[in-house]
Amino acid sequence: MPKEKIITAIDVGSSKISTIIAALVENRISVIGVSGAVPSKGIKKGNVVDIDEAVQAISFSLERAERMAGVSVSSAFVTINGSHIETLNSHGVVAVSHQGAEITSEDVARVTEAAQAVSLPNSREIIHVIPRDFIVDSQDGIKDPVGMSGIRLEVETNIIHGSSTAMRNLAKCVEQVNVGVEAMVYVGVAAAEAVLTDTEKELGTLLVDIGGGTTSLIAFLDGSPVYSDVLPIGGKHITSDLAIGLRAHMEASENIKIRLSDEKNKFSSFDKDQGEDFNVAEYGLDLDTVPRKLLYGIIDARLNEIFSLIALEIKKADLVGKLPAGVVVTGGGAMTAGVERVAKQILRTPVRIGYPKGVTGLIDEIESPAFASTVGQLVYGAKLIKSGNLLSFDSQKGKIGNILSSLFDKIKSFLP
Repeated sequence: MPKEKIITAIDVGSSKISTIIAALVENRISVIGVSGAVPSKGIKKGNVVDIDEAVQAISFSLERAERMAGVSVSSAFVTINGSHIETLNSHGVVAVSHQGAEITSEDVARVTEAAQAVSLPNSREIIHVIPRDFIVDSQDGIKDPVGMSGIRLEVETNIIHGSSTAMRNLAKCVEQVNVGVEAMVYVGVAAAEAVLTDTEKELGTLLVDIGGGTTSLIAFLDGSPVYSDVLPIGGKHITSDLAIGLRAHMEASENIKIRLSDEKNKFSSFDKDQGEDFNVAEYGLDLDTVPRKLLYGIIDARLNEIFSLIALEIKKADLVGKLPAGVVVTGGGAMTAGVERVAKQILRTPVRIGYPKGVTGLIDEIESPAFASTVGQLVYGAKLIKSGNLLSFDSQKGKIGNILSSLFDKIKSFLP
């Protein structure tokens, strides 16, 4: 029997914190514990603003998942988000260790490390270095050069980096519940693992993850990410607009938004349903009914703003006309009434809602787009474990400290 390994994913969002514990046996990821959506505290627009409250919310989410799974978690993959996330493309080149001989995985590691030699301020830290394309002796378009013969090896990479302070504060919150951080995973990278197909990544697509306080973007071309960004706007802004427009409490506005979104298949376009009234008697408003036209008008105005900003990002990244697979919308905000319709109008491209896939087991609670990044972390983590490239994040040492401690551990293994 192959040995079972436990993987844990913690998604720390602005509106919810979710934890999923899964058992990894060979290539099968089976969910054994889920905390569902625990209301987020101490997190605003993806950043920690109150450590004590954030620790309390993370602890509650983790305990629920541990009770269901019947295991105690010692380490986890954690999502990182916020408008401090930035991206750049970098080029690395090295000479192959033994000229004319086969390229080894060590050569690939060296050239990827060479691509990391970019000038970043001390306040920034690299989250992901993702190889996009390898070039062996001027032959480009190579996805995996291991085993090929060559003298010169080059790589094009996409580097995603973020604020060191934001990353360490988040790591500190997780470590205070006695859980080590195996790796920080950008929300866009995680969600892409769960909702995008290989064909979409190859053709060119944009993934949009609409969360509570942020909207995360990641664009793929030729199978690899080329651009990422985070907009400081999300589903909470739609709720806030409804609260102002209806003169209602935030909680009542959120419930109205969810109920309207649940009916979106029936009332997703304006036609004859436009004039129908929506019953709001149970929410303590001045009126018992509100025209659906008014509700859609408020929601559409904010969705128009979100997708107009996304259109500007596509233009900024020089990706206009380069995304034939269209846009995939996921995250909790993807279930908002009218998302697909507004996205198609503004972006003039195919749009679909991305549902998470790639895991089995207790998945009834996590089949919604709201759990795309949490499920994606499990898939991402399983790939890292399989490839042996897993290097734990240490909030005190940072990445360089991790590399040094890893080398020291290797040296110790050769000692008697």
